[in-house]
Amino acid sequence: MVAWQKIALGRVHAGRTVTITVSDTELAIECDDGIRTVRRINQRPVTRINAHRPRTAASHV
Repeated sequence: MVAWQKIALGRVHAGRTVTITVSDTELAIECDDGIRTVRRINQRPVTRINAHRPRTAASHV
C-alpha cells in the first residue's frame, strides 16, 4: 500500500525491494524488470514514509 492506494505487482515481485516515486498524479514503481506507472486514485497527502529493510535468513548453528 502506497499513499493510501493498494498496488498489485504480482507474485513474481513478492518479497523483493522496489523503489516508488510519488507525484501528484501518478506512482512510478521501479522493479527489476523496468519502471511501471500507476495513476493515483486519490489526492490524500503522503504523511508518513516508512521503509522496512529486507529480511535476512536466520542462521542456525
